Amino acid sequence: MFSKKLKEVLRERKITSAELARKTGFSKAAVSQYINGINIPSEKRMEILAEVLEVTVEELCGFEENPPQPLLPDIPPTATTLTTKQAAALLHKNEAYVRMGLQQGRPGFEFGSAVKTSGKWSYCIYAKKFTEITGIPLNSI
Repeated sequence: MFSKKLKEVLRERKITSAELARKTGFSKAAVSQYINGINIPSEKRMEILAEVLEVTVEELCGFEENPPQPLLPDIPPTATTLTTKQAAALLHKNEAYVRMGLQQGRPGFEFGSAVKTSGKWSYCIYAKKFTEITGIPLNSI
């Protein structure tokens, strides 16, 4: 939703991604990732984008008329595992980012594992380990 709204605001204001990068001080790559939905900006960066584009953060996120809805249903406190989608939402990253991190065994992704069987990847993310490593509580979605 954010990337769609960002594209719409840029189009309405006739601002290019390069102009947005210059006006915000963000790298062109970061702006490109926001526009293409690869990453979601931090709260601070969201405020800067809204200020530069002369909209509210709520408008930029597409919540101007409706109250914000959680990205996912609440994760029960008794959950022992997470899906890649839930982990991505908690990290404010694209699901592909989480999958690749697990597949490649990148540092910081020790909270889970990825196993390829019959040409398909299976993922297991341990909820407790996720919170220990990232410091993100499960109810922060």
